Amino acid sequence: MKITLRTFWKALVLGLLGILSMMLPLGFAAGHSAASFQFLVGAGTICGLPVPNPCPDVSMASNGDTVTVSGQGTLSIFAKSVTGSGTFVHKAPDGTVRAMGTWTTIQLMSFRSFGNSPGLPSNFVGGQAIMLVQLSVGGKPVHTAVLTVICEVGTPPDGLHEGFKLAVQDTPFNFNKQVSGITLFISQA
Repeated sequence: MKITLRTFWKALVLGLLGILSMMLPLGFAAGHSAASFQFLVGAGTICGLPVPNPCPDVSMASNGDTVTVSGQGTLSIFAKSVTGSGTFVHKAPDGTVRAMGTWTTIQLMSFRSFGNSPGLPSNFVGGQAIMLVQLSVGGKPVHTAVLTVICEVGTPPDGLHEGFKLAVQDTPFNFNKQVSGITLFISQA
């Protein structure tokens, strides 16, 4: 059986998340059927994991531009609501900063759970959340965008990869190739 580097790193990360879970208070444990989830995108406790480039998360557009994102929030499935915020840095292929600022959630468009994985705490859940966000530069709103957060814990469908995608509306920038970083959904009791 051939083990790829990606499979090795995923197994290592999942093992480390299991160790990390032993340090969480017991009151945080809940099944993946919870209606609310905390989400981490290149932020929080996952940044301390000893894996290559866990934080912040980076995605790339077809022209080679990258966007670096970090942040966190909470989403509620039944209320179809989301609160969250973070930072972003948009760079040209040569590393020149094109824009930097903050993002704030506006609307939860959808959430699909992938369940959890054996060996991990039951409150660590994989899934895909699609959210409408407001991008601001210097405190001024400049664009809306669709932020897709994907965590590979559980049983994700083929073709999805750990990280995020960011499609900036009314621009040519569609950062749809995940480069690095870790995300996680944590079910709330």
